[in-house]
Amino acid sequence: LPLVEHLRDCTLPVALQAFAGQPVGFPAEWAPLSVVAPLTELAAEYQAIAYALSTEGVTLEFVDRSVDHVFQWRDPQEDPDAPEHDLDEEDEEAARLHGDALGIELGGVTPSFAEFREFLLANARMSHFSEWIALYVEGPTLAADTVAYREVLCMIGSLFRRLGSTPHRREEIRRRDRYMWTRIKEALARHEVAPEDAVFVCGAAHIVDDDVPEWGLSSDARWTDAPPRSETRWQYGFIPSSYGAIEMQFGHPRGAVAMAEAEWTKALKRQRLTPYSLVRKKTKKAGGSKGSSKGGAKGKRARRPATPEQLNLRSILRDSPTLTEADQDELIGWCASIVASARKNRYLASTADAIAIYETSVLLARLRARNRPSPYDFIDAAETCLEKTRVPGRRDIRQLCHRMLGGDRVGQVGYDSLPPLVQDVYDRLAVIGMTAQTRTVKRVLMDFDARPELRPVSRLLWRLHWMLPGTRVARPIMGELALGVTPRQESWDVRISGPEQQAVIQLAFQGVSVEQVLERRLHERAFDKEARTIHALEAAESCALLLDSARLFETLGDRAVALLRLEAGPDDAPEIFERVRRLVHHFRARPEGLPAWLERFVATGYAHYATLLPTAFADRGTSPAQLSAMLSFVFTLESLALAMGCQRSQLLIAVERAGAGTSDPEKLGLLWATEWLLMLRDEAAVRRSFGAILTHALGRATYPRYLSGFMQAMAFAPRVAPLAVELLGRAFEALPDSVLLPWMPGLLSTLGPLRGDVMPGLLKELTRDLPRAYPALEGWDAPWMKQDDATAKDAASDRTRRAAPSRSPDAEATHRLLRARPGAVEAHARGLGIEARWSESTGAEASGSGSEPPAPNGSPSEPHEASRLTLVSDHPAAAAAWAEALVG
Repeated sequence: LPLVEHLRDCTLPVALQAFAGQPVGFPAEWAPLSVVAPLTELAAEYQAIAYALSTEGVTLEFVDRSVDHVFQWRDPQEDPDAPEHDLDEEDEEAARLHGDALGIELGGVTPSFAEFREFLLANARMSHFSEWIALYVEGPTLAADTVAYREVLCMIGSLFRRLGSTPHRREEIRRRDRYMWTRIKEALARHEVAPEDAVFVCGAAHIVDDDVPEWGLSSDARWTDAPPRSETRWQYGFIPSSYGAIEMQFGHPRGAVAMAEAEWTKALKRQRLTPYSLVRKKTKKAGGSKGSSKGGAKGKRARRPATPEQLNLRSILRDSPTLTEADQDELIGWCASIVASARKNRYLASTADAIAIYETSVLLARLRARNRPSPYDFIDAAETCLEKTRVPGRRDIRQLCHRMLGGDRVGQVGYDSLPPLVQDVYDRLAVIGMTAQTRTVKRVLMDFDARPELRPVSRLLWRLHWMLPGTRVARPIMGELALGVTPRQESWDVRISGPEQQAVIQLAFQGVSVEQVLERRLHERAFDKEARTIHALEAAESCALLLDSARLFETLGDRAVALLRLEAGPDDAPEIFERVRRLVHHFRARPEGLPAWLERFVATGYAHYATLLPTAFADRGTSPAQLSAMLSFVFTLESLALAMGCQRSQLLIAVERAGAGTSDPEKLGLLWATEWLLMLRDEAAVRRSFGAILTHALGRATYPRYLSGFMQAMAFAPRVAPLAVELLGRAFEALPDSVLLPWMPGLLSTLGPLRGDVMPGLLKELTRDLPRAYPALEGWDAPWMKQDDATAKDAASDRTRRAAPSRSPDAEATHRLLRARPGAVEAHARGLGIEARWSESTGAEASGSGSEPPAPNGSPSEPHEASRLTLVSDHPAAAAAWAEALVG
């Protein structure tokens, strides 16, 4: 009862909501429980409430079942999905104001027996049950007297109660009857009011059946064994609603509520009646809202019709509604308006189309056995006459008709009717001009140097943005929320009306302030039973950004350390490393230094990931990116971990064990880089390993995968860049296009996530060796190619020195003799048919030994020279005899 007083401060339509975040005694999958009961100005319930609150001496009692019983009596087989609707983007936002809440339709009489409903609509030549009710029930009875109105509604309610309901639905109605009649009798006895002095407002289905013992006032029977309420704690409040949300919640056709309001307004005007309403006092309240929930500004009483004639039940059932002059003028206005609206939306419409729509509306009404065209007849006629061709990008005629006939109306909850949390939000945003009456998006430009008082507003907007993602409550246009960043300017789009106001009201069910709700959500995120280390780290980082709570920050950090010890694999290693690195770099720059939990986290992570390395290298389910993240954590934060007491020997042992457990090329490339960084493998060994793969005829196709893994080490070791550039160049030089072209997309996708770490160092190393001018590119060779030439020459010299045997004294004398008299040797060679060529190296050796320089006749190849020297050394006796013959 105290809640309905706040209706004075609301702009209808609104919905009364009951919310339970932690239900007790209900299935866990139902949580959270939410129930909405929409209210419009033309609803009988609102008129009764307005009359009771604005009339002195009238007591208001609610006797229907509680929201707890709504879920206790709910059919578990009931389909919770709402009916599908054809909504455009603009209408869909307002139509989803109720969210996933269960809707309670006050006074609903729609039959649920599908065959009966289809039979009724087919005979009435209509598409929707709302159209049938509006044309044949509500329209004729608006001008009827109370007796006729009651007879018609009771007859229809009785019919639908017996024929149009499922067994479960009928049983639920009986329970509601027993509950309500018990409450009615208790209220009459409590207030000592005679039955003839009370008014009972309920649906027609609840007043026509006496198959329950509690029905009626003739007996004092009461439902004594009614099921008690559960221990669920319910919270109540108002949220904004809209006509589209009501139609979508209860399966009405689009525009049904707006058409009903138009018909209701026309009937009030025709009969010169004034409905009851709750008038607000013109008192300026905090938050920019006008209105007061204290006291009751009396609404206007309804006046009697101007004409004494009233319809009775016989005339309503016998006579069809006629087309009056007012209805005809209204239809003509509709036809002219829809043509004008169609022209604005690029339809080729003219006055002739307006005439055609009018005539077609009348024709359709007669074909459907009624004298007066309904709004649905007009919509069908307009669509038939104007929707000749459907052009993409235009609104269709049916949408235009719905907008013209009333469109949607979105309610707003006033300041005094809002929970304390929402009032506090409005109070804190008053400095930027945001009030409870603001219905549009407000662009806010903040210059903190000129207006430092706006910094608390910025903090509040960032908190709302974090807690309400996907909404337009607070949408940053310019600005950044990051550790260590203090912006000088920000720009925001702020909107707290309609769906956005509902979202903020939902926060009030969880606490009394934004900070309390934020702290609760961070705590729940970190301590959830399904929470992982990354969730606790994210909560801790968000706490550092959004809240000034050292206690909560330490609690969340300790939770992250505890969850890290329980991590069974490296699935979240990339995200964990990124967040920890940001936190470490931020707090290292602060005077107080690193928090204690962060130091423990780094030490725990170093030991944890070092222990997991052998298993991760051998596990096929672990990707190279995850391994790279683990090694990044270990190498990047190693200095801090060692200062906290960790031992590097643990890492060395883990890497040595990892070498025997993997055969994946990418992991092996990453392992070789790791071993090189730990000095378990030198740079020459790495080159030889890659060279062996590149020269292998069968294994060269896997060279790119080895190189991809090796290049991932650049994320935690920039010194890998020179060797990576060299190995990449060798791949482009030696591998064929059939291997290179399929590899390039995979390489780019692999290095994509590491572009911030890998690409700068890679490009810097590459541009260091490139020529500065384009002409120099023609004769340019990569440094590693020059290194290969020098290495090849050194290798040839080594092979020559290794091939040249040591000479005996006799062989040395023969060698000097042959070099001193080359003519005899050359003649002997010509006799044998061999071209005589002398080695320069041999000449140099002779010169060094004191002999004459060799004749310039060329130099024999290295193999021939080596073979000759080997032959003379193996047979020294022949050489000695030959020397004696020549000298002697």
